[in-house]
Amino acid sequence: MGPGQIEMRWLQDTFPEPGNDSTKIERIRYDRTYIIEIIGGYLMSELSRNLVHLRWC
Repeated sequence: MGPGQIEMRWLQDTFPEPGNDSTKIERIRYDRTYIIEIIGGYLMSELSRNLVHLRWC
């Protein structure tokens, strides 16, 4: 992992999909994580697809 990169697995583990009883903050955090996953993991991906650059966070 290079400087300025986050592992996608860490993001997914730290901000899991919220349940029905989740707070607004938890849903917002999940939404941001999902957007980062789409932008950094699919649109601007590294070859391994397991790292996302912090510029997308």
